[in-house]
Amino acid sequence: MNDQLPDKTVIIAIIATLILIFSLVFAWRPSQKELQPSIEWRDSQNQNSEVLKI
Repeated sequence: MNDQLPDKTVIIAIIATLILIFSLVFAWRPSQKELQPSIEWRDSQNQNSEVLKI
């Protein structure tokens, strides 16, 4: 059970793992078209006038 893997095999396994992780992360990442702002800002003119009246 003392059979060691060659260095080349270990490096290939590490690189393959990194490529797999990055491909999964970027595959599940939403595109820029789907990232629309969820907050709809109101017109600030009405709020400013009320603040000035106080």
